[in-house]
Amino acid sequence: MPLIRPILDDRSYEDLRRELIDRIRVYAPEWTDHNESDPGIALLELFAYLGESVLFRLNQIPDATKTAFLNLLGAEPRPAVPAATLVAAGTTDPAGVQLLARTGLRAGSIEFETTNEVYVWPIGAAGAGKVVRVTGAAATPEERQRLLEALRRAKLPATTADVQGSIAYETTVLPDKPDGSGPLDVEATADHALWVALTRIRQTDLRLLGGQSVFLGVAVDDSLDELAGSALHPGRAFAADPPAMRWQRWDGPGQWTDVPVLHDTTRGLTGTGVVQLQLPPDFPAVTTDRGAEDDPPTVPADLGPTIVAWLRATRPLPPGNEPLPPMPRVRWVGANAADAEQTRTVTAAELLGSGTGDAGQSYSLTKQGVVPGTVRLEVEEVGGWQTWQEVDDLSRSGPEDRHYRVESAPGLVHFGGPGTRRPQIGDRIRVLTYRYGGGAAGNVAAEAITAVVDGHGAKVRNPLPARGGGDAQNLAEALDETPATVHRRDRAVTADDFRALTLEVPGVSRAEPLPTAPGAITVVVFPAADARHPDAPLPDAGLVRRVALHLDERRLITTRIEVVAPAYRELTLAVRVVTRPGYQIDAVRRWVDLILRQYLAPLPPYGPDGRGWPLGRTVRAAELMAVAGQVDGVEYIDTLALRPTGQTAAQPTVDLGPFEVPAIGTLDVTAGTSGAADPAPPPLPPATRHIVAYPPADCG
Repeated sequence: MPLIRPILDDRSYEDLRRELIDRIRVYAPEWTDHNESDPGIALLELFAYLGESVLFRLNQIPDATKTAFLNLLGAEPRPAVPAATLVAAGTTDPAGVQLLARTGLRAGSIEFETTNEVYVWPIGAAGAGKVVRVTGAAATPEERQRLLEALRRAKLPATTADVQGSIAYETTVLPDKPDGSGPLDVEATADHALWVALTRIRQTDLRLLGGQSVFLGVAVDDSLDELAGSALHPGRAFAADPPAMRWQRWDGPGQWTDVPVLHDTTRGLTGTGVVQLQLPPDFPAVTTDRGAEDDPPTVPADLGPTIVAWLRATRPLPPGNEPLPPMPRVRWVGANAADAEQTRTVTAAELLGSGTGDAGQSYSLTKQGVVPGTVRLEVEEVGGWQTWQEVDDLSRSGPEDRHYRVESAPGLVHFGGPGTRRPQIGDRIRVLTYRYGGGAAGNVAAEAITAVVDGHGAKVRNPLPARGGGDAQNLAEALDETPATVHRRDRAVTADDFRALTLEVPGVSRAEPLPTAPGAITVVVFPAADARHPDAPLPDAGLVRRVALHLDERRLITTRIEVVAPAYRELTLAVRVVTRPGYQIDAVRRWVDLILRQYLAPLPPYGPDGRGWPLGRTVRAAELMAVAGQVDGVEYIDTLALRPTGQTAAQPTVDLGPFEVPAIGTLDVTAGTSGAADPAPPPLPPATRHIVAYPPADCG
């Protein structure tokens, strides 16, 4: 049974008032007027009121005590998560400008910083590709075969008999601002290559770039609705080793110079990041002689004169009979790029104080919201300064372990208790560096980051919105989750464990774990928002990847995890209602429309039980009629026609698959007294289930 919280003092206002009046006879017997009109009684009532307020606070558990209890249980609130994005810098200085790693950036009052060093040159970059199209007549069998292979790479069904045209292409140049534009599917291009044109932004001597590094930013499209068929390549997003990439400079027809890759945060163009390339010593060495199949693509007239060099990214042939890894869908390519995150780095050493030798010592950092794992701490012991190690749990530390723990939200450094090593009397404690920041406010829009702190003339912008930021968990939420956290101990064993751990990932609104086979579990992830599909939200590949990695660290080694997006069954509804006298028909229709959409919604707090429509639950017309009939102003529901989109006959029920939830394609609410409802909407293509699987090789 649960423990009963003790009441230290249960006296109420009436109890205190009566007790004070009773004591008048002892301390002031000459005071005989105890009526409410007496000024002395009024003062006693005031003191009784104030006393009741003091006793109320006495019986409460303060937040500091609750936090201490959470720390003892190892269930402290989750820290804030920083948002991340790409930034592109520019300069007009012919010699370039260097931006060191951890250079401060600003989006209004929100602080960011670069995570890698970038040398900014007065150049630009534009991504391009040769998009396949068919024209004319195929002249030879070899040409027809090349066309057939190109069409298959473009995912267009075709046979040899269907090929009647010759290979041609249209150039697609990626825009400098990718918002609202479609991505370039490099996998479906004629030469299976991503071309990058390096451009001159002013008349400068670009021979200075010979042998230097150029930092190319590549934004990969990770929307799952654009990755139908990614289940054919389950290791695409989560491969342990990134696929190989070959970067080359075009030196003329059939002539290439390999460009070394010094650093690559895109992991072989499988994700958004920065590729650091070392340019050849004879840069730029551009030629305009074209005509061969492997020449750069034709470009618009305004772009051509500014191009100083062409780079090409392709996949080298893998050894043996291994399949060639697919090329990505690219949204943006730019020069002078850097990864950025919503943090700031403290580089000036902070002296926290001197040790006392006591167990459980705690010291405060200057900043709060500390990023876990970034604190570098030293203690001045006999013989000099010694580096100590940050750990998550001090209970496993021994008397010889130089360990400390950081409490992120308040910025506290804790040392161990009895039986552990801790700073002794007079040992000075200092922190050399740490990072702080994070929060949902960092999810800024594109072009929001515009300022550089000590940028030395460089200008920056973020062509893509920042994503991934999440607020720190508040105390009330942490207290509610404490029983489950203590029971779970950060391990994923049961279905409830997988659900709770998935919801810890910022951006996840709902998670449904489904055991699909012995030793295997499928987690269906619903995002908190989806601008492209607000009524049928789908997670992007980045969110799926973060969920999979978060669960992978906590699963049993024998458990196979598959993280998937939900599948939506599009429905068509037609409702005819009869309204009560005195109610506006349009208002009633809007309310019926709203309540049906909320009842069938996939995200909480909507759905039949406030947790979103259950996966695989049958949709019944009779149930929806009962829901619509609850709207104030509805006399009764005359008719309700339900059918899957694309079918013509109304159905009393629509059965859903185990991973499916409904999505309203067309909802027609009319007012009338009789007659059958016939929405007759235009047919829409059926929804498709899109899966990004966690590879079995990584799941054990």
